Amino acid sequence: MSDDIRSLREQRDDLAGKMNEVLLRNDSIDDVESIELLEKGEARLAEIDTQIRATEARNKAEAAVKKPSFGFTASSGAAPREDRAYRFDINGNNVRILGGDPDYRVNPLGLGSDGSASTFTATDANGPVAGASIPVDLLAQMIRKLPELAVLRQNFGVRTYSNDVELQRVNARITMTGDAFVPESGAYTEKIGSFERIRVRNFKSAARSNVTEEFLRDARGNAVQEMLLQHAEEHGLYFDNQYAVGVGEDLGPEPVFLTPTKWALDYDVAAGNGAGTTTAADAPHAGIFEETLSIAAVDGNGAAAGTAITTAMAQLRYEEIPAQYWGGLKWIMGQDTFAAIASVSDGNGRPLYQPLLTSTVGSNNSIGTILGLPVSVSNNLPGKVADNVAAVLVHTEDYGIFDRVGFSQQIDPFTDSAIGETRYLTRMRSDGRWLRPFAAGQIKWVT
Repeated sequence: MSDDIRSLREQRDDLAGKMNEVLLRNDSIDDVESIELLEKGEARLAEIDTQIRATEARNKAEAAVKKPSFGFTASSGAAPREDRAYRFDINGNNVRILGGDPDYRVNPLGLGSDGSASTFTATDANGPVAGASIPVDLLAQMIRKLPELAVLRQNFGVRTYSNDVELQRVNARITMTGDAFVPESGAYTEKIGSFERIRVRNFKSAARSNVTEEFLRDARGNAVQEMLLQHAEEHGLYFDNQYAVGVGEDLGPEPVFLTPTKWALDYDVAAGNGAGTTTAADAPHAGIFEETLSIAAVDGNGAAAGTAITTAMAQLRYEEIPAQYWGGLKWIMGQDTFAAIASVSDGNGRPLYQPLLTSTVGSNNSIGTILGLPVSVSNNLPGKVADNVAAVLVHTEDYGIFDRVGFSQQIDPFTDSAIGETRYLTRMRSDGRWLRPFAAGQIKWVT
């Protein structure tokens, strides 16, 4: 029973008890309080009953929505390792696969269970892999980057909605400068700012796996769970790439790592429009602060490379972005940029990049600091090409990722039944939007 229903029933019982006490009194009911209680009590009881029924109906509907659209259930005579009721559980950045038969999670061959060191130790030259808890063909997938560690999903706020939404976004900030104030008794000078409404479109991705009857009935360990987890990971990594360099507008999430000029050009090409149809000023991050970094200087290495990199990063960090936004800034960059920075020293001979001593990429994708700020590296970001973005300096709130609640999951045992295969289909819906470009900055590659 939910807390809402329990509270409503307690209110109903309390009110009904008070009314019964009045009705059971031997003396006449002539005080105002008792009369008012009886007159209004019946209406209130009816109202509470309606609320209880509505809450029960809503809880049943929510349970039906959350119920997975497919699963495995044990049947008489089923294969001994048949997996049971796998389902996705999504909570913000955390995507997990729940369920499965706990009786068969330990390696049926013995010599160790899930995750033990003996999993990858052979008993002898001809023996099986001791402790293997998943099929051999999936062993290569055990070391990978999960969606919650995908760089952009880790560094930006992720929100989840069950329906279409529109959000308010600052279109033009109020600028209180110059003649914003006036003398005593003078007329105020109006300063104007504006908002705009943006729609969360929830673009779609789909993945499918065909598995054989033998895979379902004979595979060791949580084979189906492992396969579905791979689906969740690939959806997350695919969208991480789209947030980074997607074309935006109606064709995909708004890009983080394209300059407004590059964004406008790529969008026109993708949309089949003539060049220049979309201008740089149309970009959702047109007002972002920007510094440039010379490709020639970086490729030349030596002192010139160090000076160019240090100057660009320091100017963006301390000169471009207003001091009011310095709190909570972090660097996000591609591998090309990070490789160029890793060997650079500042004017005092200290390395610009300071690695963390107490963490690894496996537990935190912030791998160190540059100019005292955390830095994360993604292989989804563009390389050293003129007009591409080398790095961004942003807050968690500057860009938003919007997921539709849950994965769409289907199992289709019929379409390919003639060849003994079952289809597993998963679909994800998500979008990405710039929310505060005026508090962020980027470094752009130039020739």
